[in-house]
Formats: sequence, C-alpha cells, structure tokens
Amino acid sequence: MSPDSNLERSTVRASVGEYWNAELETLSWPQVERWQATQLGAMLPALRRRSALYARLHASAAFTHLEDLTGLQALPFTFKDDLRDAQRACSAQQPFGSNQCAATQDIVQVLSSSGTTGAPLYYAMTQADVDRFSDAIANTWHTAGLRRDDVVAHLVGLPMVAGGLSYADGFRRIGATLCWLGGFPTDRIVREMRRLRVTAMLATTSFGLYLAQHWDNIGAETGVPSVLKKMLGGGEPGLNQPDIRAQITNGLGISHLRDSMGLGDVIPSMWSECEAQDGMHFNAQKYVAIELIDPQNGARLPWRAGERGEIVYTALARDATPVVRYRSRDHALVTGVNGCACGRTSPRIHCIGRTDDMLIYKGMNVFPTAVRDLVLQTFAGRVGTGFRIWKTHKEQVRFDEAIALDIEAGIDLASTEYEQLASDIEALVRTQLQVRVNVSITAPGGIPRGVYKNALLAVRDAT
Repeated sequence: MSPDSNLERSTVRASVGEYWNAELETLSWPQVERWQATQLGAMLPALRRRSALYARLHASAAFTHLEDLTGLQALPFTFKDDLRDAQRACSAQQPFGSNQCAATQDIVQVLSSSGTTGAPLYYAMTQADVDRFSDAIANTWHTAGLRRDDVVAHLVGLPMVAGGLSYADGFRRIGATLCWLGGFPTDRIVREMRRLRVTAMLATTSFGLYLAQHWDNIGAETGVPSVLKKMLGGGEPGLNQPDIRAQITNGLGISHLRDSMGLGDVIPSMWSECEAQDGMHFNAQKYVAIELIDPQNGARLPWRAGERGEIVYTALARDATPVVRYRSRDHALVTGVNGCACGRTSPRIHCIGRTDDMLIYKGMNVFPTAVRDLVLQTFAGRVGTGFRIWKTHKEQVRFDEAIALDIEAGIDLASTEYEQLASDIEALVRTQLQVRVNVSITAPGGIPRGVYKNALLAVRDAT
C-alpha cells in the first residue's frame, strides 16, 4: 500500500531515478508517520489473537484507535528477553515459540542472531516477509549508492545471520551482480574481487580497514587493475570517523564510502548514508515505524537535530514473527530530519553505541565509542585506529579505578612522544567525559586485529 499521492512532498533535488520509493522517501516525515499509523491501526487489533507473546504483553493495554504514532505509548515495550522467553516456549506445532504467527509449512526462511550477547534468536519468515525484507534492504543499498550495473562483493561469511541471506536478497532485488565471497581466505577475496571486476563491496568497518592494508600488495599479483569504486560498511560503528574513513578510502583507492545499520530482529539493514554523508537515513518506512526514546525513562523524544536517544522499532506488517515497540538498545544522535540535500525526508542519525557496551565509571555512564571518537577527532594524525578497552572479567561493567585503555600511535609519531600523548589523552577524557582512563600507547599495529570485526572491549588475560 502506498500513501496518498496528493500528500505534501519535500523539495526534491536529486535526479530522476535516484530514489527506490520516491513517494515515501520524499513525503514530509509527519505525513509518513500518519500513514504508518493507519497501517498499525489495521494490524494491532489482530495481533493479540495471532501471537501468544503479544496476547500476554498487551493484555492490559488500553489500545483502541491509533490516531498517530504517539498512541503507541499505550503499549509496553518489547525486550530481547521477551523474544528469548517466547522462543523457549516452543513445541512441535510452534518450533519458533509463542510468537510464531504463521503455520510452519508457510515459513520459507529462517534468520539467526549472532548469539554474542546470549542464546541466538531465530526469526521465521514467510515469503511475504522475505519480500518485505529484501525490498527494504534494497532501498537501503540504493540510498547508499548501489545500482543495477554494480558487481558487488558480499563479504559476510555466514548465510543464516542477519547480514547473510537478507543482504544478498537486497543486492539481487536491486539487480546488481552478487559475488558472495565472504568466508574465503582474505588473499582469495582480494584476488577474486580483481578478477571478477568487482565495483562495490559490503564489509564491516574492521574488515574494510583490514582489506585496505592488503589491497594493493595481494591484488597486484593478479595483474588485473582494480575497478572497485564503492564500499558499504555495516555491522559495527566507526565509519563516522574521518581517520577511519580516510584509511579505508586511501587504501582501497575509492571515494564512495557509506555507513549502514540495521537490526536482525526487525530488518537487517534499515539505515544508510546518502551522497550528503550527513548521517544515515532511515529507509524502511514502508515496513517499520520508529520512535526515539529516553533510554532511562522510556519517554518519547522528537526526531530533531541534536537529539540523543534509543531507537524503538515496530513492524507495520510481519507474518511469522512480529515485533512491536522493540527496544533496540542502539543509542543514536539525530543529525537531521527533512531538508537533506538529497531530497529524502527521513531522520538521519549517527550510532553512538549500544546499551550492552556501556561502561560505568564511579556512577558516570560512558560508551567505548564515545572515548574512541573523542580521541580520534582530537588527536588525528598522532593516533592510529587501533583502540582497546580492557576489562578484568567478561561481565565487568563498573569501574572504580581508571579504565585501562590501549591506543595505537600514528605511523609518524616518534616513540619518545608516546608518554606525553598518553598524558594528553587521559586529561582530555577526564575533562570532556568525566571518566578517568589509564592510557598505554602501543606502536602502530600493536593491537591485534580480527579479520571480521574488531571489538573495542576485551578481557585482560590473567595469565
């Protein structure tokens, strides 16, 4: 269903064909939200009958008619533990648990969470759900600049995780040529990207940095010049940092680098940068409503530049495993809404971090990404991109002593300057974030790197 074509539009400045869904992408955001409310008004009354999970969660909710999205405040939030509890309540008839709302014979695909923060969750999908996912993800890739004539290297190795099959479906939906190289050794990936004349790639920020360091040396062995032009990053924050972007673009010899983000529980990719690169646009407005809330008290916040909050998602239509007011735990800084040079009207954000990663220093909350971003912005050139906060044990969240922090030196920084740099960083973090850190500067390359993702947090080996 599409909105009324007579509704107010923003001023469109992009060229014809630059939108995946021009009607919704250029509709003023308040109009989009009102249209979404009509979709939810049709979906929510039946949800209690379809889902045992939501029959329980919404049992006491005073929901009647949804005039606009503010009416969602009458409904409780859904947390990941709610989905885990529902999954545990499985049976032969409902192998996906008490939130399975479609017959098993109608389920054509299953996605899995990574399981890094607990037991993995499985998301069942009907064919209609697969179509919704692939269309929304194609919209996201299109906003990020992928086109039908691109040859795309898909570098996520596991098909069943959120960034696997669903990402591939999105590439195919655009009509791009899919080269699924994820899972091969790095040297083979680099060689095959040259031989297959790959023009675009999808990788985590960490793997993008890793490839940038090996791109020319390994690629030159093929004798085939690179035609790579574009990279889409996802799976972890970091691409909002100029130093990280510069290392990737310089190493790969590209100028087109776009950040993206999603959530497997909802749709695996929903946000991406346009050519303005002023934050990631929301691209799943046809299928998902979003709210911004205060993570402390759950109060609704406005979508306006400078606002900070947690993103909450509600699927407008989901056959097999619906989610309503789902707490993402993703904290975002809103960079704008409406008025983007590209003509899109949806909110734009930078991801600040996840609740699961938050640390507490003597009562002061801080995200590891906040520390890293502050250091990279202030000491550009003097520090590298290697960064590691150390815990004493996996469950540690609270710190009463200064937080141990390793940072790589910039390649041109003399070792005689390491001690002063460490002192400068400690003073900056204490002044700006009210947190004490104990900084050790390592030589360039001194912090071990993973091929797929690089964790900002690690446990110090007691041995």
